[in-house]
Amino acid sequence: MKKIRFFWKSTCTTCRDARGFLRNDLGAALEERDYAKIPLSESELKDLFLSRDPRDYLNPRSPAFKAMGLAGKPLTPDQALALMAKEPNLIKRPITVVGKEMIAGFDRERLRAALK
Repeated sequence: MKKIRFFWKSTCTTCRDARGFLRNDLGAALEERDYAKIPLSESELKDLFLSRDPRDYLNPRSPAFKAMGLAGKPLTPDQALALMAKEPNLIKRPITVVGKEMIAGFDRERLRAALK
């Protein structure tokens, strides 16, 4: 079985649905991290995203994103990481990592394909 890392927020309905789908429908064993309870540090975020652009994982629909006035502001990758570490609600959720694939959000088909 593939190692599956699951980063989520337990109070998020979409996250709970994705977690249930992975565990119950696909029978996946998850290595979980509720980043609302145990926030990710900048270095952990950097390791998580590796060669990916962290700006792609900012959630522009988040109330925190809007409250911080980030719409349309050009951020560097390091600025995005610092903001995510400071305010975890800026991170798209959930994030599922299967091997080298990272899936942000609850996409049943991509999750099924990644677990094959």
